[in-house]
Amino acid sequence: MALKRQLAAIMFTDIEGFTSMMQDDEEKAISVKNRHRQIIQDNHTKYSGAIIQYYGDGTLSIFQSAVEAVKCALAMQQLFRISPFVPVRMGLHIGDIIHNEEGIFGDGVNLASRIESLGVAGSVLMSKKVNDEINNHPGLKTYSVGVYNFKNIKTPVEVFALNHDGLVKPEPNSLNGKTIEIKPPARQIVKAQEAKSIAVLPFQNISNDTEHDYFSEGIAEEILNSLSNLKDLKVANRSSSFQFNTKTVNLREIGEKLGVNTVMEGSVRRQGKRLRVTVQLINVNDGFHLWSEKYDGDIDDIFAIQDQIALSTTEKLKVTLLEKDEVKINKNITHNHEAYELYLKGRYNVNKRGGYIMKAINCFQMAIDIDPHFALAHAGYADANLMAAFYGLVPSEKVIYQAKKSAETAIEIDPNLCEPYCSLGCYYTCFEWNWKEGEKNFLKSIELNPNYAQAHYWYGNLYLGWAMGDFFRAETHARIAIEIEPHSSICYCLYASILSTAGKFKEAIEACNKALELDKTSF
Repeated sequence: MALKRQLAAIMFTDIEGFTSMMQDDEEKAISVKNRHRQIIQDNHTKYSGAIIQYYGDGTLSIFQSAVEAVKCALAMQQLFRISPFVPVRMGLHIGDIIHNEEGIFGDGVNLASRIESLGVAGSVLMSKKVNDEINNHPGLKTYSVGVYNFKNIKTPVEVFALNHDGLVKPEPNSLNGKTIEIKPPARQIVKAQEAKSIAVLPFQNISNDTEHDYFSEGIAEEILNSLSNLKDLKVANRSSSFQFNTKTVNLREIGEKLGVNTVMEGSVRRQGKRLRVTVQLINVNDGFHLWSEKYDGDIDDIFAIQDQIALSTTEKLKVTLLEKDEVKINKNITHNHEAYELYLKGRYNVNKRGGYIMKAINCFQMAIDIDPHFALAHAGYADANLMAAFYGLVPSEKVIYQAKKSAETAIEIDPNLCEPYCSLGCYYTCFEWNWKEGEKNFLKSIELNPNYAQAHYWYGNLYLGWAMGDFFRAETHARIAIEIEPHSSICYCLYASILSTAGKFKEAIEACNKALELDKTSF
């Protein structure tokens, strides 16, 4: 066979400590190896990579694009870091490779191998050549870990690591056992609680009427959702932050549990149409108040108040706002305060599940009647009706087609909402048995917002688990949902359903117990 040359992005992976793992527990080691290969195969298909060789506990693969190679490495490492953890090292380089019938060769292959061997489990390392290729992709963040002299490599090589939440991030010049030529890192590593991060706690209702609890909680949730649009700010998810109350848990504990360095707390006083929203931004490490403010207005001002709070918060946290981010914060979801209030009440009830779903349906319907162009109200109405049918609260034939219509209407109004695509995924999978359309809509929802936990656990449970019987991938997406919302009883409940369907009854009981531990009233 003639030799062929090409320029390629080269990736090496291996499981750290696999030999010791085999000596300690062969069955567990084989399970870890199988999980490693399955994730490798799934993601190489997704990112157009070609697996050249499996060798023991490792792989060698190539990509035509450095960007695709790094995206693939990031996606895989995030999955490897979810329990059951697979301790994988990764190394990437771009170089000229030579093909023949025995495989691929060349200096580029050797350097990629050397970079991988330098790594630590849970990290992604790459050469400067790869780093240069992804510099204009802001979604891929890196920092330098120093310049290294590798065996049989003539010139020193600067090595970079991916800097993303959930990945292990080696300290610059800390990788042991190698000859290091010290050089200041291009970008300093940011530890978990040093990042720009915030948890928004549920606002307290200090009005005389406890019926307004939903309103106070809804305002906090909408501020949280606005802040979540900012790529430079880590925002704790709703199910995690809304379980805390500073009256019962101290701020330092909240920061440690949620991995944030600031907390927003507030209160809402409502008398008739008049509002006073009081907000405080607090450093969890020393209890110092970074900022506090009172906002007075009437109910018609609620959107402006929310936008002002979100923008003031980003300023105090020194987050750089791109123009498109400011547009996301300032985007009003409806201009009608009555529709908005009904939407908040609907969300409040649907999150409680059970019989509260029927209350949610009525609230969403009234919101739509007031503002037919309120996309999130249509999405909420679709979800609530699908849940009502799923829980057997109403005959499915009475509500599912209206749910489908509402989801489609929400997409027509705002095609960038992830929620209605998830609703359609549920509809097509559970009520039409149209697997192709079901998966397409679930994946669209995840593409629009990879941090939307409901899309992961519905896709995993309804489509991958029940419809396809692909329990490995179903469990993977359920664990992703838990990683996104680690304090959500619903996430563990759906994970238990997948495990039970797969015949893993012991693990399913453990997941059920965890769900009950998080919320004994959960449906």
